[in-house]
Amino acid sequence: MRVTASAVADQVSLGDHVCWAHDGEAGGLDAGGRFAARGLSLGHKVVWFTDATSPAVVRAHLDGVGVLTEAALAGGRLRIVPAVESYLTGGRFSADAMVEELTTEVARARRDERPGLRLIGDMSWAVRHGVPVADLCRYEAETNRVFLDGDVAGMCLYDRRLFPAEYLRPIAAAHPATVGPDAARTWTPMLRAYRTLEPYGLRLVGQVDRSNREAFAALLGQLTGRAPTAQPCVVDVSELSFADGSAASALVRARRVTPAGVRLVGCRPALHRLLDLVDGTDRPGYAT
Repeated sequence: MRVTASAVADQVSLGDHVCWAHDGEAGGLDAGGRFAARGLSLGHKVVWFTDATSPAVVRAHLDGVGVLTEAALAGGRLRIVPAVESYLTGGRFSADAMVEELTTEVARARRDERPGLRLIGDMSWAVRHGVPVADLCRYEAETNRVFLDGDVAGMCLYDRRLFPAEYLRPIAAAHPATVGPDAARTWTPMLRAYRTLEPYGLRLVGQVDRSNREAFAALLGQLTGRAPTAQPCVVDVSELSFADGSAASALVRARRVTPAGVRLVGCRPALHRLLDLVDGTDRPGYAT
């Protein structure tokens, strides 16, 4: 049985960054509406960057599913804004500027003492404005750092009628998790990542393969790029049930470029063997 938009929305939690590849405006509106309504019911702040549907249509849809939008908008718990007003700076797309804006939204939600923030981005504008796929992929990959502290959830809406498969495939790989109407009803986000402070590092949950390899590489890059020099980064892979050769290569690269190295904990035998093959030797940093 195919997954429903409501089932997808119910499975997305704080810390998740999900690509929802839908087949038409109704599919995106349904998933975004359920995602927003659930967040508001939990006291989260919701920001919806809309494009294919107008802010008025989005608001009417939310009213129709039981959200009291007038009160939510007045209280600052809900914002519905045209995507081009945020994603385009001076008429041009800047990945760095948009990531900075999302970071600011996170800071606002924390300042307002909201228990979480939910972001919905209708990405249809990118086709209309001719954004190169490489730029969009870099943006989606860089955005992953916004979710590492586990107080933000994001749903990126990509209409498969507008984005050809060869365009959408690398974009999806920049997300830790991707889902479409053909997914099984048992779908859950494929990869989740959480920042740890003591020790400094990451906790990984789920799986890594070609479908999310760019997201995984970006997450490691965020870790190692900010690593303290006096101690190794600790990556807890005890809840990583599968990792392919590209994931092992990314871990080896991270270990080599990080000043104090990367220490893996909870490394399963299969991943340990992959690391040995890629690295060419048995490294003491790959702890079990």
